[in-house]
Amino acid sequence: MGIVKINRTSLLNQRGQAAIFIALMFNVLFIFFAMSINVALVVHDKINLQNSVDMAAYYAAMKQAEILNVIAHENYMIRQSYKLLAWRYRVLGILGLQRPPDVHPMRAGKFDESVFKPAVAPALCMMYKPFWEEAPTNENLCNKVNLSIPALPEVKVIAGFLGLNAGIAALSKQLIKQFDGQCSTLAGINWYFSMSFLHAFRLDQRNRKQVIYGLAANLSGGSGGDFNDLDGNSVMDGAQQTFMKNLTYANRQSFDSSGGGFKMMNSLEGLKPTDWLVEIATIPTILYADTKDTLNCEHIPKSVDQLPERAPARDVIRGPLADGGFNSADLMVWADTTAGFLKDSDYQFSMGVEKNPWIMAYVGVQATTTPREIFFPFGSGVKTTARAFAKPFGGRIGPWYNANWEKGAKSSSGPMVDPLGPPRMGTGFGSTPDIKTRLPNYSRFPGDENGLTTNLAQNSLSGFTTSTTMRFDYYRNIKQDIESGNPNDILPWDIPNNKIPEIRNIEIAAIAPDLFDVTYYSIEPNFANNYFPRLRDNKNRLKIPANTVIRSDLGHSKNTEFSIQDQMALAKSKNIPRGEAFYYIRDKMHLLTSWLPGAGTYNYGVEESMANFGKCKVNDDDLKFKNPGSCVAGGGRVGYSVKLISRDALLSSDHKIGGGSGASGAIENPPKPGDGW
Repeated sequence: MGIVKINRTSLLNQRGQAAIFIALMFNVLFIFFAMSINVALVVHDKINLQNSVDMAAYYAAMKQAEILNVIAHENYMIRQSYKLLAWRYRVLGILGLQRPPDVHPMRAGKFDESVFKPAVAPALCMMYKPFWEEAPTNENLCNKVNLSIPALPEVKVIAGFLGLNAGIAALSKQLIKQFDGQCSTLAGINWYFSMSFLHAFRLDQRNRKQVIYGLAANLSGGSGGDFNDLDGNSVMDGAQQTFMKNLTYANRQSFDSSGGGFKMMNSLEGLKPTDWLVEIATIPTILYADTKDTLNCEHIPKSVDQLPERAPARDVIRGPLADGGFNSADLMVWADTTAGFLKDSDYQFSMGVEKNPWIMAYVGVQATTTPREIFFPFGSGVKTTARAFAKPFGGRIGPWYNANWEKGAKSSSGPMVDPLGPPRMGTGFGSTPDIKTRLPNYSRFPGDENGLTTNLAQNSLSGFTTSTTMRFDYYRNIKQDIESGNPNDILPWDIPNNKIPEIRNIEIAAIAPDLFDVTYYSIEPNFANNYFPRLRDNKNRLKIPANTVIRSDLGHSKNTEFSIQDQMALAKSKNIPRGEAFYYIRDKMHLLTSWLPGAGTYNYGVEESMANFGKCKVNDDDLKFKNPGSCVAGGGRVGYSVKLISRDALLSSDHKIGGGSGASGAIENPPKPGDGW
């Protein structure tokens, strides 16, 4: 039997085989490890790219929402101006009534919701005591509806040689002349104030419309998806900077900003502003107390479209009405409220604009990067494209004029949202509806059928009593061109003494927000701080006409900041609205009625969101920096919020946005696939 000899050296050499195997396995494992890391980095960069694009879209939609918030607030300013016109006409214009059965509710102490009949179609009559300082002491033309004062009899001279008889006859002629002149003067003054009130509204709503359509032109008139924000800056630049600041290093290094790697779209670009913001042109008028051209001093209601019957009254209108510049002749050109050059002019009366729901405001952002990860040392990186859409939502430009908006229609249709509003101008420009429907009035709350015709509405301001004194001089400049910047306000002002008359505070309280307003409008409480300076300083870049004066809320002056919350605080501090007048909003937090997220990120469920409507735990009253809505934490918001929206939702044909039970359909400005969207 042989003996096997084992070579010690060969045994030792076998140990290197495992090392080779391990080295080979390490290469394989490293490749798998590198692939895993690269895949993770690619996924990470892709997620980062999508998040960055989301943030950029959110930023751009936020800037779009800010502009829509200003448009909504300016639209509400037109509503307030119209409320002022209606209050001046229906309340201030008939306070002289003090003879049964037409005793004014303020004098009679009535506070119920029954209709005060003279307020249904009143004839404005301004010369009454004790309110108006300039009114003749014994004047009673405004004391009763359709009052007729018999002419004074003329004493004939029977015996000219009797001095007493001749003296009485001369006095009689003097009294008749004075009586007749006073009667004629009153008719001229009534027409003057009616036209002044109406023209002040005309100027105010024109100014607001110019701002609205300037901002709309900015949103629609850009190119390449860009437009300017309220600070006059490019939204495209801001969105791209937001995008870049959120990118990872690899995404940032591979992004080519000059090669079309970042694109933005604006859904309103290229549209006519009047297509998505449709003007509600109207034809209001006012009735004033004229006097018949007879011996009697009998007042008759007449529309301001017509001058007074008596020649002396017309002479009063054509010349200075009183000392200090009450020139009324320049109002005569505006007397015709339904024809002439106004048809195609922004001077035409309007209740603002209504937003076409089938044209949606949104933005899109698209970006491409080609990151090369650390274990791809050679070759090109992985090309990745992300896209996102975001839209403003939850705010309200204002109510449609009618309750429905059919797809493809140019304006709303169906029953009126505010049944007491003025008639809308139809296709036949010269058509004139029943004059009673043209007389200014408005709903104080949804479903209100009476407006300012009730005893309570006539007597809702407790601070306004027979002890309140007014002067014609306070209203001297309300009819001046607002573009002149003087007085830049249509509220009364004590010009000689340069101070606030009490009637100014009364009028501010009269137009403060009510239940109808907060239901249908987005109302910014502190417009003077949050939007007004930005709007004023950048109006040229925002496409607002150069000669348009940028104004804040009614009550604002060159020396005093004044906003809606100040209107409400003023009324509250003076205890002007009566407690019975439930329709007044008394706390600014109740303006916080726009949409907001509930519990959890991007959760807009109704139940959770409703918890904060009209509430605020921390406001900005004591803070140096102000916040839109004036609520900092623990509450609701005003105006438009912003949310991301899917492309599929934008392309859907199942949008139910026409109101009522109208058919669903697709929006008119969806993303265009041919453009890469």
